[in-house]
Amino acid sequence: MKKNFLFLIITCFFLLSTLSLSAKEYKVAVNQISTTEYYVNLVKALAEVTNNTFNYEVVPRARCIYLIENKEIDFQVPNSLIPTANQAELKFDYSTVTLMKIAYVLYSNKSKNIPANELRNGNPKKYLIETLSSLENSFGFTASPSTNVEASFLKLSNGQIDGLIYSQSAGDPVLKKFGYKNIKRQSYDNFQLKIAIQKGAIGGEVDKMLTDGVKKLKANGKYNQILGDLIKQSEYDNWQP
Repeated sequence: MKKNFLFLIITCFFLLSTLSLSAKEYKVAVNQISTTEYYVNLVKALAEVTNNTFNYEVVPRARCIYLIENKEIDFQVPNSLIPTANQAELKFDYSTVTLMKIAYVLYSNKSKNIPANELRNGNPKKYLIETLSSLENSFGFTASPSTNVEASFLKLSNGQIDGLIYSQSAGDPVLKKFGYKNIKRQSYDNFQLKIAIQKGAIGGEVDKMLTDGVKKLKANGKYNQILGDLIKQSEYDNWQP
């Protein structure tokens, strides 16, 4: 009896030691946006399912990009992959795993007729377009950086800029909040939403951990519990204010 009890104690100690050795700590940044709570919950779930510790901080997007570019964090969530951007010039990589597809909207003043395809073809008429400060060189033409989406919508309503390209999930709540009636919206494009990892980390430890973690969350149903509502919100909704 004593031998069995001793064996049980040793086995438990061995298992706990193994788990402790396999667990690692990672530094994470989460974008400070209207949908931040979804991604914080995702980070927590990934930490649990991969048996790791994620020390995360919620900071503005520009700060997120700075941290991942300078390798002060291990990964940053979320980050849109814009196909027209020059990936070789980026100072970070995108994860192998894709979280979802997200609709980007072209918001414009109703006094201006701006076809989205003209912008996708290089903005030949040189419309003054604002977008996220980290995406101003990502669309095949030079846009003006926006550091405050509420201020950008105000400028758009006042006619100070011609258009604003922003993710639907982050832009629509602001448009509805302020009730602008002189702004129209149209689908710009759908982009893959990924996780930003350190430059040169594709296929490495962090990338594999995130890919495996997302697969496990999808398999056990938690992924849809956490991001299901956001995934639905990210599909383009053809409405007008």
